[in-house]
Amino acid sequence: MSEVLTTKYLGLELVSPVIVGACPLTIEPETVRQFVGAGAGAIVLPSMLQEQIVHRMMKPTDPLGAIEKSGYQPQQDRYNGGAERYLETIADLKQTCSVPVIGSMNGSSPGPWLEYAKEIESAGADALEINLQQAIFDAHQTSGDIESRLCDLVHQVVEKVTIPVAAKISQRYTNVASMARQLSEAGAAGLVLFTHLPAWDVSTDRMHWTIHWELSPVDSLGGILEGIVRARSGDYPTPNDQPISIAASGGISNSEDAIKAMIAGGDVVMVTSAVYRDGPDAIRNIVDGIERHLASTTYATLTQFRAACPRDHVDDEQSVRLEYVDPLTRSNTYFDPTPVVAPQSGDSYGHRT
Repeated sequence: MSEVLTTKYLGLELVSPVIVGACPLTIEPETVRQFVGAGAGAIVLPSMLQEQIVHRMMKPTDPLGAIEKSGYQPQQDRYNGGAERYLETIADLKQTCSVPVIGSMNGSSPGPWLEYAKEIESAGADALEINLQQAIFDAHQTSGDIESRLCDLVHQVVEKVTIPVAAKISQRYTNVASMARQLSEAGAAGLVLFTHLPAWDVSTDRMHWTIHWELSPVDSLGGILEGIVRARSGDYPTPNDQPISIAASGGISNSEDAIKAMIAGGDVVMVTSAVYRDGPDAIRNIVDGIERHLASTTYATLTQFRAACPRDHVDDEQSVRLEYVDPLTRSNTYFDPTPVVAPQSGDSYGHRT
């Protein structure tokens, strides 16, 4: 691959800005080989869960109570390989994979389980992603309490390892810019905006809520772009006095999405749902599309293109209000994204009725 698309993320040199996001596909060496061959600049392993690590710690001294007290369930190991195999997977991939391998941990509270970060680093991971789950269950906890707990979690991890740490957060913050600042001060070298969230529903038969996972819908980029712009406000420096790295995640479907995310202020894009839909071709199409876009501009490299992207983010109340009010009042017609269903219907043989 040419050097046109080389970029940096978390201080790592990448051959392209397209990263395969955290998912079970990245623990299969042959699948990873195909992703890299298609142009992926890095891969993120599926998250090792807090429950798995706590169970691993408790099992030697309390084998009977370990499952109940940790929240561990056996199917979690099928998701990511389990605590021991996970480390072996990192070591194996580092022997064969030519791009950075990023480990991942998922949890909601600080504690001894974070020691596992050291093992991820020792296994050879080039960086670590912390998927921060808010775990809201106490009505007496304020948003400040929750944010402080998650920032403390990140700080504890950063203190334990020398590899760069990225924090993956959800969109559920009143002030994303504030959370970005707090995470930067806690030592995070990067942000992943945003973590994919499950879909909630209610079962009318069971009369209870249900939770299930879906792929990110196509055309769901708007919230991600807004989050990147908000998080870039102030461009809070990392401990190395560099602007914090930002990865766009949760709705990148094609090269146009990727280009928009980088114009908004993203350094790289993470694709997951698109890979589930189209395999390695999803990566190849995004990489090729970015190259074609650059060829149509005056910028010879992605670095030059990104340096020319705007950084004049809104920084006062009047500007923020204008963003909302101006498009609301400028027109009486509004775009309807609902798909149009053809009025014709047909029988089981395809005949129109």
